[in-house]
Amino acid sequence: MFWRIITLAIFFLALSACTTLPDGPETAVNLPSQLQQLKTVEHWQIKGKMAIRNDKEAVSAHLNWKTDAPDFDFRLTNMLGITLATLSVNDGMASLEADDKHYEDTNPSRLIYQTTGWDIPVNRLLNWIKGLPLAGDDYQLNDKQLLASLFPACDNCGNWKVIYSNYGNVDGIWLPHQLTLTQTNNSKMLIKIRIDEWTIQ
Repeated sequence: MFWRIITLAIFFLALSACTTLPDGPETAVNLPSQLQQLKTVEHWQIKGKMAIRNDKEAVSAHLNWKTDAPDFDFRLTNMLGITLATLSVNDGMASLEADDKHYEDTNPSRLIYQTTGWDIPVNRLLNWIKGLPLAGDDYQLNDKQLLASLFPACDNCGNWKVIYSNYGNVDGIWLPHQLTLTQTNNSKMLIKIRIDEWTIQ
């Protein structure tokens, strides 16, 4: 138990260290215009950190995610720059490289879960990570009219809740630099993403 507590402490400290995150807009934004702009952002890259925790273990790694929707390349590396896992989606096929093994599936979330045990809603994250709700999603806004929280409406979305913070302006669009996903039916399942660099291509 002691070592698990220490591991979790290091896990969250590592995610909160280093780069200072942006504070967001000084005044309220035009939400309809913001959402319309987000829909056009389909070619992007983020660099930062990703932390995942469940009731058994916790992992923190550097994240590099390059997207050319609907295709993308998602890579996690450790502090030494050694690749821990690479997920690529091209033409509807997902390929995962981890522990010198290769796996394939048509569903990237299912592929991740079957090979690692981690429940990560990859396909929906392509929009959620931008702060863009999907049709039917319920959401709340902060005082600057940007998403503060999001609750998916679909039945097969894993009961996720997304919390947003630290928006920064990237090429005229406000994008979140930190988001936390928790499962409403399992408080021990958590995904935290800290974005140090957004690039719109």
